[in-house]
Amino acid sequence: MMIDAKCLWQRERKRRYALWGLERLHPGSDQAIQYLAVLDEIERQDRDAPIGDAVTMSVEELQECVPETEIVEVSGSHFVVVLDEHIPEPWKTRFEEASTGSTRLRQGCYARDWRRFLRLWTVEMQHLAAHREMR
Repeated sequence: MMIDAKCLWQRERKRRYALWGLERLHPGSDQAIQYLAVLDEIERQDRDAPIGDAVTMSVEELQECVPETEIVEVSGSHFVVVLDEHIPEPWKTRFEEASTGSTRLRQGCYARDWRRFLRLWTVEMQHLAAHREMR
């Protein structure tokens, strides 16, 4: 699948800002309507024009297929990372948007940050579902 990186980045940035907006609201809040509309449109785009082969992958499937790699620096420091090339799209871009400003190694992100992102994604999707139920 050919990936339009700019379109993917824009879509995932909009998704991230909408999720962050919902995060501070209680399900049923009238303020959630604007964020839910954005997320509904993004999900329609995901169905009609998916970007990336892993668009339908679950968090559990990602945990299974994305390996963690130990890196030993010249100084002898050990790091466990997830290499960028091992994260399939659109999840790589989703993770990058959620992790803006985080420290990382040149080769990839710290594995603990990847695992935290997957845990928080699950929480965010549960919170989104609660908002949708209260609509």
